[in-house]
Amino acid sequence: MTANGNQHDDKYNIRAIERALSVLDAFARERRKLSLDELTKLTGLSKPTVFRILATLQRQKYLLLDKNDGRYRLGSVFLTLASSVLGSLNLGALARPHLIELRNSAQATVLLGALLEDHLVYLDKTEGRGPVRLADDIGWRRDPPNFGMLGMTLMAFLEPSEQERLLQEFPLTAHTLKTITDPDLFRQRLAEVRRLGYVLEFEEAIDGVWGVAAPVWNAAGEVVAAVGAALPVGLQSEERAAETIASVTGCARAISSDLGYMG
Repeated sequence: MTANGNQHDDKYNIRAIERALSVLDAFARERRKLSLDELTKLTGLSKPTVFRILATLQRQKYLLLDKNDGRYRLGSVFLTLASSVLGSLNLGALARPHLIELRNSAQATVLLGALLEDHLVYLDKTEGRGPVRLADDIGWRRDPPNFGMLGMTLMAFLEPSEQERLLQEFPLTAHTLKTITDPDLFRQRLAEVRRLGYVLEFEEAIDGVWGVAAPVWNAAGEVVAAVGAALPVGLQSEERAAETIASVTGCARAISSDLGYMG
């Protein structure tokens, strides 16, 4: 847009709304109750201006005042707005640009998966230029919840009781010579994944394929999906693994951010 275009757009800016939004942005950043003095410092606005904004937002139920400590917090109106926004989001469509970017940067085949009715379901896939070719049954293929890098990622962030239930219902099965089939070792692996925030696996699900996967979080701080990059073992090296970990975790963070996750 030209400089003249920016000047034209500025004519339609409403200062009062911009200031009110800066107050709301402070709550989004701080994620806690805030006082008038704290909001004045965080926004850089004058105290009388902030007070008027707070009074207006409180009257419209966007903010609630705790009379015990004189601090404000976001009102339930935002839950309604958030539900409306999240309800309109299609995870696959939202993630697609990030998956393509990951495919190009990692030069890998990229998968997006989630747990549905206790099974691993594939939501999307984008093929890399390399030799790794995975099944095209996106949307209906159902693997055990412990299968491969995506399954391990998703199980790692479940409650321990849920992990145990799934281990009971879906006994570990060898898909390759490197698949973990010992429940205790698998539990240790899940704990490691949860601590690191990603999975790095070599030929544990498919012979000749290694990969990295990471969790996707929603606005409520829940893991709702996993994104992974699969590559042929011929491209395996410590440097390539480190680069792929950075690319995959970056992709997962970007999708999570689009879903409203602020962690």
